[in-house]
Amino acid sequence: MEHKEWPLYFAENLILGSEKSSVGVATLWTPKEAVANRLNPETFKVVGQLYSNDGINPLLRNVLANPTIRTIIVCGQDKIGSADSLVNLINNGINEKGEVIGKEESKVEKEIPRDAVELFRKNVQIVDVRGTWKPKELQPIIDKYKQDPIPWAESQVFPEPEISTDWYPSEGSSYTYRGKTVADVWPKVLHGILRFGETKKSNHTNTTQKELLNIVTVVTDEDPDNIIWADYFDFTREHLQGYLPQVMTPDPIPSISYTYGMRLRNHNGVNQVHTIIEKLKKTAWDRQAVAVTWNVEQDNESPHPPCLDIVQALIKYDKVYLTVYFRSNDMFRAWPENAFALRAMQKEIADAIGFPMGSLTVVSNSAHIYEENINKAKDIVEMWYPKLPCEQDPRGNYVIKVIAGKEIQVTHMSPSGRKIDVITGTTAMGIFNELARNEAVSVYIHAMDLGAELQKAEIALTLGIEYTQDRPLPYDQLCK
Repeated sequence: MEHKEWPLYFAENLILGSEKSSVGVATLWTPKEAVANRLNPETFKVVGQLYSNDGINPLLRNVLANPTIRTIIVCGQDKIGSADSLVNLINNGINEKGEVIGKEESKVEKEIPRDAVELFRKNVQIVDVRGTWKPKELQPIIDKYKQDPIPWAESQVFPEPEISTDWYPSEGSSYTYRGKTVADVWPKVLHGILRFGETKKSNHTNTTQKELLNIVTVVTDEDPDNIIWADYFDFTREHLQGYLPQVMTPDPIPSISYTYGMRLRNHNGVNQVHTIIEKLKKTAWDRQAVAVTWNVEQDNESPHPPCLDIVQALIKYDKVYLTVYFRSNDMFRAWPENAFALRAMQKEIADAIGFPMGSLTVVSNSAHIYEENINKAKDIVEMWYPKLPCEQDPRGNYVIKVIAGKEIQVTHMSPSGRKIDVITGTTAMGIFNELARNEAVSVYIHAMDLGAELQKAEIALTLGIEYTQDRPLPYDQLCK
């Protein structure tokens, strides 16, 4: 094939050598230029990198479209084991699911037939010299292999892969969703579980659940006496009024073996909420204002132990903050009413001590949505999850200027508008690194906006044009 027709995939990221060669070089994470620019271009057909396990798919497609490569030299630094995907593909093949045997997290796209994969395996050999990247060491290795660019099969081009998934990779534990009200936070929580949650069995029902580990929800401004109601809540105001006494009073409910209120306000005769109030009245910096619901004697072997386990109140910045731990939390049917009730209890404590409320933080260890509620949750996310979340960053804001055509100046402003730091530099990347080191941003949209603005500032500095934050660059100035 002519160079203009091949490679079919990632041509802009590949360095071509000679059509008369049958050797390809995969430099993994080592920059391809550092290798290819000092090799004899007559001795290789193509040099490229193999960053990821999925990289075997464009590699397969390119080779099978132009089946003249007979040898692939795998060299350079392998940071994530991407070379194993290719080596195991050649050595072991794929299973019935398309997974590479011995490296099952790597998968050949279903659009590439198995017989084509076997044809590739039969005709291409791998030379694994990982760790070697110096051209003077690689050139002798390449020179060992006979150049035979005659095609070993007919060219094959396959349909583009269908891209779909019901799960996305993530941190695995600890996801924070913040908002002023319960109504603000809930769609964010549902979106997070639907996107990142693992589908697994549940011992509570016969159905499955989508689960995230350790969701942290933060409600900052909800007023329990004047709650902000959302039409998308899956319960009524009347239901909420009926639920509140289960947390706010020690009164038993005839059809329920216990309530959170019974455990928090009459746990073996102890009113733990009253104890929290008295501790904080006595000592504002007390860290022992804690209530528990778990009764070891009853709950260790109980089929239905409490989901809410720990409550702690703490005074900080002259406000009462409340932190609550759930071992298990149904985030669709229970979390909103849990949050409303806990916010009411927080106000009870704050009023008794004489301090305003701070935020409510709820840590939900097993945060899940049951299978029967998945479609309802999807509908709520589709309608109410913010498409472009607008959220003030609690770590502050940044004013960006280009000073005298010499440097970029970034002034860190506190949420209240006070100047607290100044960072200067001549490149966006240098300032990025300083901001990252200082953990200076906590909101995604703020981080992306800041990155775009700093890159604009660097372009303006380099080209000698004006820069105004949040305004397009005046490229017309270059013509004057």
